[in-house]
Parts: sequence; structure tokens; C-alpha cells
Amino acid sequence: MRTIELIRIAFIGVSHWHVPLYFWALKEASLNIVAVSDPDIKKAQPYAEKYSCACYTDEDKLLEEVKPEFVFAFAPHDQMPQLAQKLIKRKIAFTMEKPMGICSEDVTKIEKAAAEAGVFCAVPFVWRYSDFIQDFKKKVKAEDIIHLAFKFIAGPPSRYVHTSPWMLETKRAGGGCMTNLGVHFIDMAMFLTDSTDAEVVASSYHYASEYDIETYATSLVKLSSGATLLLETGYAFPMDSEQRDNRWNIVTKDGYYTLGNNCFEERVYGQDTVKTEMSTDSDVYYSKFVLETLRQYLAQERPRAGLPEMLVTRKVLDQMNQHSK
Repeated sequence: MRTIELIRIAFIGVSHWHVPLYFWALKEASLNIVAVSDPDIKKAQPYAEKYSCACYTDEDKLLEEVKPEFVFAFAPHDQMPQLAQKLIKRKIAFTMEKPMGICSEDVTKIEKAAAEAGVFCAVPFVWRYSDFIQDFKKKVKAEDIIHLAFKFIAGPPSRYVHTSPWMLETKRAGGGCMTNLGVHFIDMAMFLTDSTDAEVVASSYHYASEYDIETYATSLVKLSSGATLLLETGYAFPMDSEQRDNRWNIVTKDGYYTLGNNCFEERVYGQDTVKTEMSTDSDVYYSKFVLETLRQYLAQERPRAGLPEMLVTRKVLDQMNQHSK
């Protein structure tokens, strides 16, 4: 039986800050990396040397000469639709970072093309790859969830100046902290509540820097399940040994669940409070995403999150952006 170690894999756009997290998967499996590319040769060359593979600055040349079977694709948000369509046209299975474009229309076109061509595409909504989230979904019925509140505050926007300056331009990134950070929690709320759509009630964005992106944002959302979502994101955390502030509150018909300071607390009426130490860092799930995605591709299974899930999340994000104006 064929294994994931035999898949010919390429990475496009390796200057993206998430790429090192994907390569953690190579500590667990001997993946066959055949090529890497990036417009900045200085960013691509170290990967090519480390994994003894071909190196390109031109993604089209990579696709033509190497003919990879599977691509992990990264690009500035405004260039994602074009890259996705290139891969779909060549019928190359791929993953692509969120948000896969500047608006829901971009994602709609990608989803339609991939469905018509029968091309596999996974999206790294990595909390779905957490055993904690999977266990919570089994334990708590979707219809019992009344309210979810997620707060995720990362470091200042200046951290993108040297590595990915396009992230600080709305016309290229589509937005700031809500676009970059919020999408994970929109998807998680939809997943935990089995919601298929949502209505944004209100949004408020703050522009507290010299860049034209929101640096702090809050939104209130009514999910199709009937639950509400309060989402707060920001580029405002002074980083030291701690990289971010990640806190959750989930209210159910018979309990109250909280996550913060690396501790998950379960408070259910009539039961003792249960406290479990756990990491609130989602970076650790990217290697699992890589390995599970490759396994699902070989098994011809649907990914845990794909283009339909990305489209639902993108539509909610578009509403948030519109309500903030």
C-alpha cells in the first residue's frame, strides 16, 4: 500500500511565517520534498539545501519542470486565487493558508473550480486537529452551546515589516487582525455548533498604528444554531517569553467552560470542577495537519476542513468587515 512518504511534495512561497511549522512534520515522517520556491531566493535556498531538493524563484517553472503531486501553497492574500487556479488547472492536490483571497467571491471561484476538476484541497484550520477540540465536540452537544467568546491577541503589527510587509496593506491582505487571526475562531465556532451560516450583529475595528489595517477588532455574531459568538482579536500583545493572549469562554445549557493561562476548566452543574493543564498554543497542530492531510489525500477522504468550510468562514468575515465601517 502506498504511504505518504512516497508523495512528491513541493512548497511554494516558503517565506511565509507558517512554513517552519509545517516542516515540523518531518520530525515524524520522512516526507519526499522535491522542490521549494519563493520570489526571494535567499528565503528558498536554505530549505533547498536542508532537504536536498530543487530551488526556484518562479513557481510556474517549478510546476512545469518538477511536476509535484502535492503542493503546500503560500502567497500574499491577493495572489492566492491565482496560485490556487494554477494548481487546480494542473490537477495538483494542495493545501493553502487562509483566507485564500481578499473576499468571499475569490473563495467561491476557487471552490467551484476545484469541485469541477475533482482536486483535493485542505485548509489549515488547525484547531480541528486538536484532540482537545475533538473531545469537547464529542462531550458537548452542538445544540447545548449557548454562547462562545474567544479572545486572541497576538504581537504588534511591526513584526511583519521585514518578513511580510504586504500583511500591513489592506488592498493586499484584505484586512488586519480579524482576517489573520479571527478566521480560526469563526471556523471553530461553526464547527462546535454545527452551524452552516451566521449573521454578524455588530463589529468595531480600531486602527491604532501607521498601517491601514485594523489592529484591534471585536465582533458579535448570531450563528445558525442559535448560539452567539463574541470574537476579539488584536495586534497588541507586548511579546516576551509569551507570544500571545488566548482565552476562551463557552457557555452551555448546563455548564461553563474556560481556557486561559494554559489551563482548561470545566464547570458543570452538580459536578466537581475539573481543571486540566494544557497548552493554548496552536502552533503545535500544524505538523499534525500536514500528516493527517496527506493521509486523507491518499485515502481519498475529505479533509477535516476544505474549501466549503473556508467559504462559510470567509462570508462571515466579509460581514464583519462591512459592519465595522
